[in-house]
Amino acid sequence: MLPPATYTTCRDTIIDSPVPPLWSTFKAVLEAALGYAEGTGPDALRLAQEYQTLHGENGMDQLIHRLIADGQWEPGPLHKQLLEFPWRDVLTTNWDTLLERTKPQMPDRIYSCVRTVQDIPHRAQPRIVKLHGSLPSHKPFIFTEDEYRTYPTQFAPFVNLAQQVMLEHDLCLIGFSGVDPNFLAWSGWVRDTLNVSARRIRLVGVLELSPVSRALLERRNVTPIDLAPLVKDLHRDEQHEKALELFFAALSASKPPSPYEWRIDFDQFSQSAVAKEEDRPSRAEVAKAWARERSTYPGWIVGPQRETNRLIYSFPTLRNIDEPAAAYLRFSLERIWRHRTARVWLNLKDMQDADTHFESDHKSLTKREKVEVCVSIAAEWRRYQEWDKWARWMARLEAIGGNEASLHRAYEVGQRALLDWDDDAVLKAAVAIKSDEPIWLMRRAGLLATLFRHREAAELYQAALLSIRQKLLSSPKSAWLISLEGWASTFHRVSYPALSDEKFSFPKDESDETHMRYVAARSDPWDTISSLERLASERIDRNRNDAEQWKLSFKSGRYSPGGTTRIGGDSECPFYGLLEVIERTGAPETIACVNLFSTHLETAYRAITNQDERDLLAFFARYRGSEKKILDWILPRMQVARLSDNAVQHFLSVIPRRIDRLTILQDRFGAENHSVFLLELLARIVVRTSATRAFEVFEWVILLLNRSALLWRGYSACGAVLEGAIEAMEADERQKAMDLALHMKTPGEAGVKVLERDWPEVFINFSEADARNFQISAQSAARINSLIALVRDGAELDRGRALRRVHSLYRAGKLTVDQAQSLDTAIWARYDESGWPSDTELHPWIFLELPGKARAEALFIENTVAGVANGQIGHEILMNLRAGLDRIEAAVPKEALVSCVRSCLVWKPASPKDIGLGGRIPWEDEEHDHPTGREIGELLARSLLPRLEAEDLPDDVAKQLQTPEKLSYIPSLAAAAFQVARLWPDHQSVAFKQIRYAMASRDPWRVYPAFVAVRQGIESAASDANFPRVIKELLLHACEQRTQPGLSSTLNLLGSMFERGQLDDNDIERLSSALPYVLNEYRYDQKNLEVPAMAELPSVRREVHRVSKMLLHRCSELGQLKSELDGDPLPEVRFV
Repeated sequence: MLPPATYTTCRDTIIDSPVPPLWSTFKAVLEAALGYAEGTGPDALRLAQEYQTLHGENGMDQLIHRLIADGQWEPGPLHKQLLEFPWRDVLTTNWDTLLERTKPQMPDRIYSCVRTVQDIPHRAQPRIVKLHGSLPSHKPFIFTEDEYRTYPTQFAPFVNLAQQVMLEHDLCLIGFSGVDPNFLAWSGWVRDTLNVSARRIRLVGVLELSPVSRALLERRNVTPIDLAPLVKDLHRDEQHEKALELFFAALSASKPPSPYEWRIDFDQFSQSAVAKEEDRPSRAEVAKAWARERSTYPGWIVGPQRETNRLIYSFPTLRNIDEPAAAYLRFSLERIWRHRTARVWLNLKDMQDADTHFESDHKSLTKREKVEVCVSIAAEWRRYQEWDKWARWMARLEAIGGNEASLHRAYEVGQRALLDWDDDAVLKAAVAIKSDEPIWLMRRAGLLATLFRHREAAELYQAALLSIRQKLLSSPKSAWLISLEGWASTFHRVSYPALSDEKFSFPKDESDETHMRYVAARSDPWDTISSLERLASERIDRNRNDAEQWKLSFKSGRYSPGGTTRIGGDSECPFYGLLEVIERTGAPETIACVNLFSTHLETAYRAITNQDERDLLAFFARYRGSEKKILDWILPRMQVARLSDNAVQHFLSVIPRRIDRLTILQDRFGAENHSVFLLELLARIVVRTSATRAFEVFEWVILLLNRSALLWRGYSACGAVLEGAIEAMEADERQKAMDLALHMKTPGEAGVKVLERDWPEVFINFSEADARNFQISAQSAARINSLIALVRDGAELDRGRALRRVHSLYRAGKLTVDQAQSLDTAIWARYDESGWPSDTELHPWIFLELPGKARAEALFIENTVAGVANGQIGHEILMNLRAGLDRIEAAVPKEALVSCVRSCLVWKPASPKDIGLGGRIPWEDEEHDHPTGREIGELLARSLLPRLEAEDLPDDVAKQLQTPEKLSYIPSLAAAAFQVARLWPDHQSVAFKQIRYAMASRDPWRVYPAFVAVRQGIESAASDANFPRVIKELLLHACEQRTQPGLSSTLNLLGSMFERGQLDDNDIERLSSALPYVLNEYRYDQKNLEVPAMAELPSVRREVHRVSKMLLHRCSELGQLKSELDGDPLPEVRFV
């Protein structure tokens, strides 16, 4: 755009400032100064040349500064309007600075200013280019005849710039005469160079052209737009300004709509729900209006939330009249499209209407519309997992025929196969998608990415991006292509490492121009991802608030019921909305170890308001991440118990198959971590299966470990599966599994080089009864011999693992005399400076149960007992002392035992100053003081005090035991309460009070030790008469009140009391009456329990099962309860 000198007249001025001069004003002043009569002088350029010759360059500059009072003028409204139009460049011959000082009201465009030749390479478009100089000091001010003559030479860069602009763009001359010699030369050069291909030049203003002048301009490729007829009635001084106002208004009115703007008419059907029947629209009318709006949809593959959200709230109340089937079908089609575009649930009535009328009136739809409605409804029924309805619409889609229908059908079959974990069907569907269109390349890649065929997927994403950018050359403003480019570029970036050997390489960042193109087209993928993340976060907070049982008031003593009752469901679901985006764009959830959507998918799943089993199955079918922690909240033990048998069998069938496939992939980059996740999932599911199926899983894992293809990341997870399978087995299967575990390779035998300690060792998970029942075959005997050889010669880890297995069999009496002697030699062949066998990683007390016991007992008294007696206090040595005293047969000096008691009682946790962390409760240091404080009470109660009498203990030690309140920093001290009562009967009340206070504390570290004391009291009492009533009441009350923590221990103790005849008829009636209430509260669908109670839920159910079996002959009403628990889904409850 080239504005004229006359444009300066359309400015705001300071009072008394001179009027901006026109070209004629300059000529008149020059004539007068040079002595010419008005109108008799030569042309203005010659006059300027003569004036400069007479007065010099300074004189000419002074004249220009005097006539152009730039500092006293301000840009006017027309300047602001002018610069708000999207000019590529503004070329001006004006000397004033009004244009560059203009500040548009809506500064969407920032203009740089080119004042000198040197500015040209450093100023970005759009630019204001000052061709003839600029006030106050950017000279020369091009005015004289010589300056115009030499301009092409002296200012060649400006000439080239102007010519380049004319070559590439249309030029608009505003108020310009078109006779500027430089302009004529430049435009003539363009005309001569490009001939008929030259870009048009439009001359706009109050021109008052003669026919000859018009013809001459048109011959020079200049189209005159003469506005003189529009302003002929105005004063001549007002004509130019008014003409420009009219021109700018016309330009503004003709502004084309943005290709990325989509307008929806909310008021078109704004009738009230109680409007008269005749005022309501019909289905046909609404469908027609919606079709018009759909035709203006810019074409985004995923629409921006702000625009698409409007579709959710634009549903009118329809007229209740009979309409043809075609109207119902068309209405359903349009509303289904709106719902899918908004990523919300489809209306069930629309799907029913479409189903009813499709067969009879599908001819009223185009082929594309038929494909669209079939795909949309089939996908929706897939989300509902209504397979009969899904199959019906898939059959209709197949019947349509054609390439588009075939592609959509293959893709939908692939999505169904994903839910079924059918990897072969997914691959077949991907292969069936044969199209070079970018969207289908991306969707095919998305299916391959779910199979961890990452390189193939990455190649397809790259090809799609190249194809899109090639298409953008011919359609640079296509919202469809730009939105596709945004997603394809994102997928290419995250999948790039799969294309190279450098697993953590990424392409260069996109340019700012590319990113701004996505933003301008409202198709930035991260806007969509962020909006879904925001919705999920809001929904999680809402669900949490809705689930609150009580709401606390600020006012003292006041609270109210919490939660919110919501009528109807949510129209949008973050989880299925995200899946819709993934499916629509062909996104990889995770690829080449880059987590694109896995975390988002997890968050979106959390946001589901009322999750059911279909949602859980859908999540695990789509999830390709590896975050094992999510299993703790998605699939805790309670949720596993609630799974249907079909779901359990489904997981047990598909997970091993998936892992087998992943382990044989050539490029497993990213697949290993997902395999570990699947193993962790299987470890939870397997506890629900039958004993036979559990053994099959156990056997499969053993085979998996024997394969060299399994990487070290999976060792720990394999161990978890094996342990879970053992839980689910019954006696016969456990014997077979025990044999496999015996023959299982140790880390050294398996050639494990990394994370050897994670290699599973499950032999220790079998019980003593399993070991006693184990039948030693010839193969087993040979394996025992090889394990003894490992004990003798194996590396540290193998020696310890082998010794653990042999230890179980030795205790069960399964070793021959020769094997026992060989084991003795093997164990003691290697020992450390303390005398204990070395390189075993076993606790010393274990050697008290192995050959060479006499030697071990001597070492135990010398090292462990003496160590504690001398004040060596720590969790590990205390635990070894407790376990060893339970197993030792040699006499331990009482003096040493008393010293051990004293050492325990004088122990104190480190102070905050010692620990270096002020304000922390000392025994909350999980690594040091906390486990030590827990072990002291157990050691005193179980191992030390039972070996002593009152007279053995010094007065100071006795006083400490009799005043436990002074030792409150030992949380487990209540465990010793019974022993205190035994040693000093007159202190029974203090001991019982200690037990009560510990149980009432609700602190697990104090409650559970109190049960040790209660159990010792039960075991020492011969009958009901000998058992303290106060403790019995405490237990019965805890059962009736369902007090936690420790309810399972309470039930266990009451069951033991019943077996010992320590409960009278009234006690039994109270216990049997409480059991149904306990079971009802401890259901697997219980949501209101706190964490300790929730953790104990299976244990509580197990104890209810055990006690109900005991009481059944006394209370027949417990029969139903027992029958229910006989079929409990969890093995620890069922196998009581």
